[in-house]
Amino acid sequence: MKILSPTAHGVVDVMFITVLAMAPIVLDLEPAIDTACFVMAGGYLVLTLLTDFKLGLIRIVPLQIHGWLDLMTGVLLLAAPFLFKFPQAGAERGLFWLLGAVSVITWFITDWKAHSRSLMTDR
Repeated sequence: MKILSPTAHGVVDVMFITVLAMAPIVLDLEPAIDTACFVMAGGYLVLTLLTDFKLGLIRIVPLQIHGWLDLMTGVLLLAAPFLFKFPQAGAERGLFWLLGAVSVITWFITDWKAHSRSLMTDR
């Protein structure tokens, strides 16, 4: 079921970016995880600002490409605790699983083919 419009997805992106940027400040994470969170927050911010939808500023990345990048990131976030052997009791594992699950679920419920008005598509 596709219940999120592209604009609603953009709002989820902003919340996702905020959680990524605040996690190292609020949680006691490993220094490498702090860096990864800040880098991912910056990357998501750039992607959101470059996406061709209402919240995009420059609008050069097609919405569907944004979607596939979201899905790949979500899957990688879910796999990261296994790939990088995060501590069992650490906040890192839970944070990455939560963010990965949110990313994948959001991908499934977003209407990636919805028409979005933008500077690139309107004449």
